[in-house]
Amino acid sequence: MKQKIVIKVAMNCKDCRSKAMEIAAVFEGVISVAIEGKDLDLLVITGNEVDSACLVKRLRKKVGYAVLVTIAEQKIVMKVDMHCPKCRSKAMEIAAASHGVISVAIEGKEQDQVVVIGDEVDSTCLVKRLRKNVGCTNIVTIEEVKPKQDKKEEKKEEKPRCQPQCHGYPY
Repeated sequence: MKQKIVIKVAMNCKDCRSKAMEIAAVFEGVISVAIEGKDLDLLVITGNEVDSACLVKRLRKKVGYAVLVTIAEQKIVMKVDMHCPKCRSKAMEIAAASHGVISVAIEGKEQDQVVVIGDEVDSTCLVKRLRKNVGCTNIVTIEEVKPKQDKKEEKKEEKPRCQPQCHGYPY
């Protein structure tokens, strides 16, 4: 699954930019890396199954400030080791308390996946908190949620009909 990750990184000079790009480029699953934004502080990474939590952690360690930024509403699916109802409720409580979360659900065959939907959710911090308080946590997918369009809005506008000329004479 191809995904787009946007990370805001403190890159004040050319050396910092090249260092951040080099760290991201050698990361597992990365296809392309680009720098965007008005202040050239956004690192846009495209790849397959890139672990954004580990990438942000590595960038924070090597470059300094790094925060996962989301442009649109996103859906994050995480596999969490939850063996009892108490663990499930604790995981949901932690996820719901995170900044930008709109909805939280538990899914999966064994009720071991936490699905979070929200705007500007920092998946790195969320995974870190779940690992600390609940147990082993891994990101399964991060994808954009596309807004649903109503069928009523999709109706095409009717073209106005031409008025027939009265008795063959134009007005």
